[in-house]
Amino acid sequence: MSLFQTAAVLCLVFMVMGNNNPGTTLHLKEIFIGRCWDYKEIKHKEFPLRTDVNCNDLWNDFYKAFSYQAPCDVAMEHYKEYIDLASQNVPENKGMFWSGTYDIAHEYAEAGKRFVTLEDTMIGFLANSLIWCGSGSTGANFTRCPSWTDCPLESSESFWASASREFASSVNGDVYLMLDGSRKDKPAYSKDSFFSKYELPALENVNKIVIIVKHNLDGPIKETCSNGSIIDLQEDILNRGFVFNCLDDPAAIIHLLCADDPEARECKMVNRNESYNTLLPVINSKPSRFNY
Repeated sequence: MSLFQTAAVLCLVFMVMGNNNPGTTLHLKEIFIGRCWDYKEIKHKEFPLRTDVNCNDLWNDFYKAFSYQAPCDVAMEHYKEYIDLASQNVPENKGMFWSGTYDIAHEYAEAGKRFVTLEDTMIGFLANSLIWCGSGSTGANFTRCPSWTDCPLESSESFWASASREFASSVNGDVYLMLDGSRKDKPAYSKDSFFSKYELPALENVNKIVIIVKHNLDGPIKETCSNGSIIDLQEDILNRGFVFNCLDDPAAIIHLLCADDPEARECKMVNRNESYNTLLPVINSKPSRFNY
């Protein structure tokens, strides 16, 4: 292989690696502070999510948490000052969690108007979809940040773990969890999910957890409220001392899906969805999965 060909191959490899693992989002500070003002003055100028926090103080606490540090050495506790400063109380009965259902969950929540997701709070809104990691020499690494699988304490993962835990501790009343019962390569619920590891253990002032299982209009229906990993979820909820309802394809979710695909067979049927509900006493013992 000639020197020119070798250089071309190395260039291609670098480009591929850069595309798969980009560095810190360009203009991160400007985007962060701009989002903060947008949140305060436009999106949530009124209650219940209104906040008067100082945007520059928020940025300083956020940047300090990961800057000038090795990307794989940022613990959840590093974000404590930022989390404490940006924390809010979620309105009663409005908290919504999601796993594998980002788009439909946020469409259903409607930016805090119907429900409030982590990404609707100040903590999550400012960082959503951004990439960041530290550099010992320049503060932030704008060339390449590790992926979530590269190290357990990668900057973004430790942030979202901390943010998820804070969000869970701030909800109250009835809360909602939306899952995907049509996932091809993953179960609807996993012990390794953020909900299992950080959110469920942090729930406190909760009356009931409403599980919403949505399915693709074109299938497949792999898991429902009465089978698969969702049974494991129900057991985990009961073991935490909470009660639950579980709904397969509630009408409101079908309507949202059909708005995007009105010609789907399911959208022409009178009523495809069924509901599977449980109203169980608060118990800590592990029930038989065949009893409900």
